[in-house]
Amino acid sequence: MIFSRLSGVLALAVTAAGAVNLATAAPAAAADGWHRPQCGVVQGDGSVTFTRNDGGVLARTTTPLTPVAYPRLVALSTPNTLVAISKTAIQRSTDAGCTWQQIADTGLSLAAYYLAAGPDGNAYAYGVNDQPIYRVQGDQVAEVAGPVPGDGVVGLAVDRTDARDVRAVSKAGQVFDSQDGGATWAAVGVPAGQDEFVYQAAVDPADRDHLIVGTMGHGSYVTFDGGRTWTRSAGVGATPQANGFSVAFSPVDPRTVWLEGYDLSQNDNSARHIWRSTDGGRSFVSVLDGVQATLVNGTPLWPSPVDPDVLYFEYGTWFGGYGTDLYRYDASTGRLTSQHNSHDGIAGLAFNPVDPQVMYLGLVEER
Repeated sequence: MIFSRLSGVLALAVTAAGAVNLATAAPAAAADGWHRPQCGVVQGDGSVTFTRNDGGVLARTTTPLTPVAYPRLVALSTPNTLVAISKTAIQRSTDAGCTWQQIADTGLSLAAYYLAAGPDGNAYAYGVNDQPIYRVQGDQVAEVAGPVPGDGVVGLAVDRTDARDVRAVSKAGQVFDSQDGGATWAAVGVPAGQDEFVYQAAVDPADRDHLIVGTMGHGSYVTFDGGRTWTRSAGVGATPQANGFSVAFSPVDPRTVWLEGYDLSQNDNSARHIWRSTDGGRSFVSVLDGVQATLVNGTPLWPSPVDPDVLYFEYGTWFGGYGTDLYRYDASTGRLTSQHNSHDGIAGLAFNPVDPQVMYLGLVEER
């Protein structure tokens, strides 16, 4: 690994001969040049695999995954390129997920980090609890500061045409913009609600002024003007008190928003819900609860890139050797199906841009 300092930013570079070893996240918008994975076995550290049938069969990996791993990944618009994070490493595949190369070891646990795709082979890894932010540029990784010193980022999006144009949201629900790839930040508008604690934020992939945040105790808030004004969403919980843990926009219809959380007026399995909005987050309706599917605080949500009615989510645990259920829910029919595997969970999921039936999975290992 080569360390260099460029314009006050720590840059990490690894040669292509580095060890073979990383959204929602939504897939890249452009599929030009992409193809399906042309392999039956994935070469890497075992943290990433793929499935062609909703998780019914997972491609084998050359190396068994070792604990503790919570990998997340994202597909880029650059043909056949994905980026993933696992343990302390940032990895990349340039052959549609068949082989993975470590491009940097951050020395920092990335368990609470997420990924956002940018154009021209760029991606950002950001942490909800930790700094710094890592900017991936091809096979180089640069370390930059987050918008709030000592705090994390709960949502981040990159402009489709300019990888240096970034929008982030803090835990207080404050929107920040950077025009220089994270070197400097400027606050935009006002925080969501009043003294809110935000669990997660999502940015409309078609309109970055359209954002939604899930909060502690007050459900969710939505803005259509980049955070200058916020409106509390209706329908999240039977009473005004609800936790909004996970939020995600449909990549094909931003009027469709998914929210997972906890209705504080209830105290049984049915208290956890997945709510769905068809008006951009202004109002929600419960479509699933914890009786119909096993939900936890912060269940990750992966909307289909081709059908706004379809959502994927998972439940996994090492306890009792249970394994993982990868769920598929279709709002148009109300049908909920699942596929089971023996891993401890799925922390990340990305869709192949040319064939969304191919899904890349970041496998959890806790034992």
